[in-house]
Amino acid sequence: MSEQTSSISLEQNEQFLKKAYGKALIPCMLSILSGNINILADGILVGQRLGADALAAINFSLPVYLVLCIAGSFIVSGTAICAAGAIGNHQGKKAQELYKMSVFWCVFISAVVTAAGLLCIKPLAGLLCSQEAVSPLVMEYTGVTLAGALPRILIYIPFWYLRLDGRNRQVTWMMLVMGAGNVMLDVLFLYVFDMGVSGAAFASVMATAVSCLLGFVWLCDKKSSFSLGMRVNCRDVSFVCIAKAGSPSALNNLFQTLRVMVVNILLLQNGGSGLVAAFTAVNCIGAFEESVTGGVPQAASAMLGVYSGEHDNKSACLLLTRQVRSGVPYCLLFSIVILAGADFIAGAYGLTDSLRFAFLCMSFGMIPALCNCILSGYYNVSGYAMWANAIILLRVFVMPCASLFVLCRQSCSPWWFLFTGEVLTLLVWFAATGVYRHFHRRCSRFLLMDQTLEETGRVINFSVRGKEEDICDASSKITVFCEENGMLPGQVMRVSLAMEEMMTLILSENGEEGVEFDLRVYSLEGVIGIRIRYSGREFNPLCRTEDKGQTGADALGKEAGNCDMYMGIRMIEDMVETAMYQRTFGMNTIQIYI
Repeated sequence: MSEQTSSISLEQNEQFLKKAYGKALIPCMLSILSGNINILADGILVGQRLGADALAAINFSLPVYLVLCIAGSFIVSGTAICAAGAIGNHQGKKAQELYKMSVFWCVFISAVVTAAGLLCIKPLAGLLCSQEAVSPLVMEYTGVTLAGALPRILIYIPFWYLRLDGRNRQVTWMMLVMGAGNVMLDVLFLYVFDMGVSGAAFASVMATAVSCLLGFVWLCDKKSSFSLGMRVNCRDVSFVCIAKAGSPSALNNLFQTLRVMVVNILLLQNGGSGLVAAFTAVNCIGAFEESVTGGVPQAASAMLGVYSGEHDNKSACLLLTRQVRSGVPYCLLFSIVILAGADFIAGAYGLTDSLRFAFLCMSFGMIPALCNCILSGYYNVSGYAMWANAIILLRVFVMPCASLFVLCRQSCSPWWFLFTGEVLTLLVWFAATGVYRHFHRRCSRFLLMDQTLEETGRVINFSVRGKEEDICDASSKITVFCEENGMLPGQVMRVSLAMEEMMTLILSENGEEGVEFDLRVYSLEGVIGIRIRYSGREFNPLCRTEDKGQTGADALGKEAGNCDMYMGIRMIEDMVETAMYQRTFGMNTIQIYI
């Protein structure tokens, strides 16, 4: 290694990732939290106003609601994850096609479910509930829910694609509108208009529809990267790929339902209805736990999808580390709150037995649960959907139910299953990755990353502050890398000047605002790729005109030929195979292939 290389000590740090991830974390956690508060408040209002039969009818109708959730999450998460990978591969048109494909299939599935459900409403209600007093209420609630299937399924599109666009605050507002709207409409329809159980269903459907409409308004505005439309399929992306990407989200909802059923049966056999009632309260608080264990990885899903598309292992590892560092304090805070309020929660549910030990076991299991959710989220967006599904199957259903069965047989406290299910999943994952690594030597042990470029020294990642002296150091580091990977001296000089010029333009465009750069340079099959990702306002230094559709030398030279400040960019026109700009998850990205 030359002396010049050793003098340039720029390394990739977490500053850029921390800023980008921090913008997504709190909104994502609040989105999940507001949804759970909505469910809790809805149940309390219905129970207080309409009584136990109406509340039971809503619970019996839960499978219909879950089917809609499974359909929406399966279609939209599958296309959104594939779209994130396409963006990482700088295939913006493919991402657009996937977005339009999700719109078509959500509308189509909604129509099919609504028509089939309403045609079979009577046998469906009888299947859900056989009690004569409750079955008519089930049919009433289920009918309204099926009639409103479209917004229920369609709402997943703005929920996923706004986050992919870096607009997490809008997602939070969507969820707040849905939650607050549902509660207000419940009060209006139940207490003012006295509409009964159908009023509760109308409140839920209308609040979801308003939230969904608001999300699509934001997705269609000038700031959006996506244009509304419909497509049956997407070129170069099969339904199998979309199904693999969407399966973890759908299976998580399915296994959650199955777990509640099995746990209720086991607890009823070993502790009676009192223990089942206690689990109802614990399970409700466990849903709030998802705002941390589920919100932390969801906030990173769009960024991880792009990094996986770019095969940027270093950035992905830093982002995974950032998730753990961000999530652990929230886990500890949540644990303190539920332990301190254990007696109050038990009293609110009318329970005489303390829930303190149950919440203690839940607290012990939160950090392992966070790790499991981070791993399953990473595997899902990085193309290892089977690994994600396996973790979800183990942690949500198999390990908790198996643990509870053994604990009941051994006359131990059943609440330990809240901890043992998560830990056993991590142990199985640890062993399975060791076996996989034995047969796939090119992959890393735990994250299964292909590290060929890193091991051969053909890639560098580093971060740069928005300072002129740091920009000069970054340009020098790119120069050294290009020299070591066979670029001619004259070409090296031109590339160095162009990179320095681009970053200086970005810095001047943002004025006094702080700018962080995250750079990646790699050599693959005779092509050198340079990726510059930077914070700040939307700005494309490759082309100052309104024509954002150009790439390559045309984009580089559109206006550069008329201005000396673009001299460096103009000098590399004949060397550039592709040059493109895009804005993803609220950040700017330039990709150049030389």
